[in-house]
Amino acid sequence: MSNESDPTTQKPAKPVRRFGTGVLSLLQVACVTVLFAAVNYLGSQHYVPKDLSADSAYTLSPATQRYLQSAAVKDRAEPVRLLLAFRRSSPIYDRVRALGEEYYRLSGGKVKLELLDPVRSPDRTQQVAKEYGEVFSTSFGKSMFTTDLAIIDARTTDQKQTSLTAEAAGNASSHVHFIEAERMIRYETEFKGDNSQRKITGFLGEDAITTGILSAIEGKPRKIYLLADKSGFSNEGADSPLTNFEATLLSQNALTLRARISGIERIPDDVSAVAIVNPTYDFTPQELEVLTEYWERPKSSLLITLGGVDTPPRLRAFLRNVGITPRKDRIISKNGDQVVTNVRAGFTAGMEFTRDFANKTTIFEGATSSLEVREKDNEDLTSKGIRPYVLIETGNDFWGETKFSTAKPSFDPREDNPGPISLAGAVIRGAATRDDLGERISRMVVVSNSDFLAPKYFSDINKDFLASSVNWLIGREELTGSGPRTLGSYKLPLLDSQVSFINRVNLFFLPAFGALIAGLVWSSRRA
Repeated sequence: MSNESDPTTQKPAKPVRRFGTGVLSLLQVACVTVLFAAVNYLGSQHYVPKDLSADSAYTLSPATQRYLQSAAVKDRAEPVRLLLAFRRSSPIYDRVRALGEEYYRLSGGKVKLELLDPVRSPDRTQQVAKEYGEVFSTSFGKSMFTTDLAIIDARTTDQKQTSLTAEAAGNASSHVHFIEAERMIRYETEFKGDNSQRKITGFLGEDAITTGILSAIEGKPRKIYLLADKSGFSNEGADSPLTNFEATLLSQNALTLRARISGIERIPDDVSAVAIVNPTYDFTPQELEVLTEYWERPKSSLLITLGGVDTPPRLRAFLRNVGITPRKDRIISKNGDQVVTNVRAGFTAGMEFTRDFANKTTIFEGATSSLEVREKDNEDLTSKGIRPYVLIETGNDFWGETKFSTAKPSFDPREDNPGPISLAGAVIRGAATRDDLGERISRMVVVSNSDFLAPKYFSDINKDFLASSVNWLIGREELTGSGPRTLGSYKLPLLDSQVSFINRVNLFFLPAFGALIAGLVWSSRRA
């Protein structure tokens, strides 16, 4: 039996090849270095940023993203210049910088970003002031860089050769837009005793910059005729529905011009759309002819929001002829014995410009009537090239009450209109499916409520719906959908006893818990 421990039977050890091992190690290190450099290079060139903030605060809205991908931006021969002149000490500097970088990235470089700190770069600041200072002073009545601001310049090379002075502003300066930092911030005033202090509670940067880029690219705003002599809204001020309506359209680079249809023989051709808000006074036969002549033109657009009173007879007949009939009722529901007049409804997926709102709900407060939208059994309308669509519809729990003035209304299937109830509809007239005639179609949006335009009822989704409707009417489909959100800070209301409990937990219980864990670890190691 052999002895395995006998040294005479052991195999001789192989010599250590130190040179070969060293070369192999160097090759491994070199391969890892090359691989690391290649991965980093590819990562720097091909990457997808991810917004990990809780409320997606650094993600642009779908409407802004679609606009940056549209032909209005992508097909430009020269990029739009976005100059953000903000001090590093500004409380919104980080948000503005991140916002500008997103515009540059999503536009594929068609929005050229420049960051400027007026304090740290005095030479560059003087160059910018020399180029834009005079027209800024003319527009705002003060010198540049007294506050932080953004400059959006969408001029072409030929327009840039024109000096931006007060005398030579003209068409060149219409493509230059200034946004002061105050327009990007929402404030609230806090009162403490006899002192008051303004506090930043919201960030409106995306809304302001998107509006600025749109205004700079288009130059002059679109004209919207508002037939003020037919509206039941006459009050002015910050709480006025008409003032809020005009401000919303202005944020879409659409200028509302109040007109009296009784004083015009023909609506001008340069008008992009006609708005009828809360119609209380009926049209005369001559005025209706003016409205009908406009509607029968190619590329005409009508926006109509009905009010709390019955729709005037001639306007009602005009709408019935295009497939949308306002009913003489009020939409209500019941919660036990309580009558509910705040109408909750959902958006349909029938139209492209409301695709972002599909299956989402909104609330219309105030008086709301129902609409009969002839989506089906409308061969007579189809033969005329007219197609109605439902945009907003209630559930089965709401109905159209015809005797809404009674003290205790209840649903009567013989007289009332059962749910689901249509609240808004759209009409297309023309050959929308033909490529050669698709741009010549006429469009109309009808909403059976006007009170939603009041600032106290104007929710974010209603604002987006109004803006999308206007943009669809004037042919800006790329700006439809969910728009910029107001990013804000919110307070968590706590009682004094709750604040005291949280302080005790932070000051005593958490340190005591940490000390207990440390003691247990020390004791276990000693054992």
